[in-house]
Amino acid sequence: MHSAKVRTIHRRLGISIAFFLLVQAIAGLFMSVGRLASFDMSQPYNVIFTIHAGWDPFGSIYRVALGLATAMQGFLGVILFRSRGKKTAGSSPSSDQQHAFKKQVPTGALSFLADIRPLFRSFDIESMKPLGIDLSSYEAVKKHAGDIYARLSAKKMPCDGPWSDGQVQKFKEWMESRMEP
Repeated sequence: MHSAKVRTIHRRLGISIAFFLLVQAIAGLFMSVGRLASFDMSQPYNVIFTIHAGWDPFGSIYRVALGLATAMQGFLGVILFRSRGKKTAGSSPSSDQQHAFKKQVPTGALSFLADIRPLFRSFDIESMKPLGIDLSSYEAVKKHAGDIYARLSAKKMPCDGPWSDGQVQKFKEWMESRMEP
């Protein structure tokens, strides 16, 4: 499974768990207030007790779903954590290539390797490959720099949240200069 898909599932599952926990906290609050106000024999109190703490089928299903979702969230988190350490082939230059690029770039000038490439996460690179743009490749980014900048400045890229204004400005400066490798 691609890490982008795992990350999406992980995010959605996290939101679901947060919702479950919010419901659990609100139910606990209502139960505490209901007990203090002596409403603990009312129908709404009994329904909340069933969902929050009862062992009948509804309360049990709720707790099993919450437990499974939490376990799955942990499992997906481990997968994402482990995938961060793995490099995809060709996604970053070798140390020899980095040294060669640094020699070519004048001091103070922005370079793809030192300044632009680190802005693209592996998630961004994998997301754009199906569209025919390899964000880890100097040549591809140079060729599509105008389109990339347009999407970055319009806050349409990356798909999971826009870059900061400083990052967009750095890309623009690199693009408007000599686009050093």
